[in-house]
Amino acid sequence: MQNILILNQPIIRQGSFKLNLKIFWLLNILLIFSFLIFYIVQVNIIFLKTNLIQKYEKKLDEITKENKDLKISLVQTDYSKDIEDQINELGFEKISNIQYINFITENTFANK
Repeated sequence: MQNILILNQPIIRQGSFKLNLKIFWLLNILLIFSFLIFYIVQVNIIFLKTNLIQKYEKKLDEITKENKDLKISLVQTDYSKDIEDQINELGFEKISNIQYINFITENTFANK
């Protein structure tokens, strides 16, 4: 009979069950708050990375435009050097003053 009474004793005591339930809910609330803080930190990191990406894209556009302008400038410089070389080879001289010669003929008056 004693063996039967020992086997039939309650496994969970009422006082410890309430304590375990309080610990369970406390751990759940702490877990929820920790996940919430982790979520806020992750969203903040995402916004910072997005802002950084936009900043780098803007800088890339500026550098690309500057590169295009430099390429155009280089082509124009090379073209002008080629023209100067051709002018020197052909023996042209720089003109400082232009004077025009006016021809007056009878046909000029007749056409007007």
